[in-house]
Amino acid sequence: MPVSGNDESEPRRAHIGDGEFKWIDQPISSEAAPQRADSPPLLLVHGFTGHRDDFIEIAPELAKRRRVIAPDLRGHGDSYDQAGPYGWSFEQIVKDLVGLLDHLEIDRCDLFGHSMGGMVSLRFALAHPERVRSLIFMCTAPELPVSLSRKGFEIGAEIAAAHGIDRLQELMEKAGRENCSESIAGWGERYWLHHRRRLRAMTPESFHGIGSALFDSDSLVARLPEIEAPTLVIVGEHDADFLPGTDLFAQHIRSATRVTIPGAEHHPHQENKQAWRKAVEDHLDNLF
Repeated sequence: MPVSGNDESEPRRAHIGDGEFKWIDQPISSEAAPQRADSPPLLLVHGFTGHRDDFIEIAPELAKRRRVIAPDLRGHGDSYDQAGPYGWSFEQIVKDLVGLLDHLEIDRCDLFGHSMGGMVSLRFALAHPERVRSLIFMCTAPELPVSLSRKGFEIGAEIAAAHGIDRLQELMEKAGRENCSESIAGWGERYWLHHRRRLRAMTPESFHGIGSALFDSDSLVARLPEIEAPTLVIVGEHDADFLPGTDLFAQHIRSATRVTIPGAEHHPHQENKQAWRKAVEDHLDNLF
């Protein structure tokens, strides 16, 4: 498997439900301690416009102590690019993840959700608590951050519909390079290489459909006390959009532990790998 973050992993694939889905499946290392062999897999759920290869660098490291699975969600990456029986909704994505676990004969997992993937993971945990040993929320929220611009998203969706997803990506990259944060600048050119691959893997329809589901999503703050699974909440020190949501998770989930990653923004697993991995490993170690 490549570890550059720019190239393509070799996914597993299967027809699940109404379409073909693809995912990274990194087996637990043969050198792992014997007591780790029966650990539930860690399921990594990417965000809006994300990709299984958002986790290409970290999956091998995490798999030293447990199996790691990272799917392309519906409408993303190389997975099925059509709406499902429940449209492009979060409910549909949750059903897709249940279908993947069933296909792999996995009863329970440790569930990790990044950004929109955290919103999906929250819904998964509320609908199927018996299938979640623990939760890790990273740079996400139980409700849509007020700082996210629906108008900006709708303009982007209109550009994609009229001129294609490649044109939208070009314009987003141009704007991003002109107003680049220190965290993104620290990635160098590989950020934009991966950005192109992520966004261009979508279609105008999936971009509009899933983005609309994000902006139409209901607040689940009132349901956070229902979460009983041990929960880690991670946020980048400079991730202004998701700091308030992180506070909500920490305040309303009784079992939550909050970790702020120094020097990181919206991708702590890329921007401060050492601190990020320690937080994740400490959380998972505490489950034994």
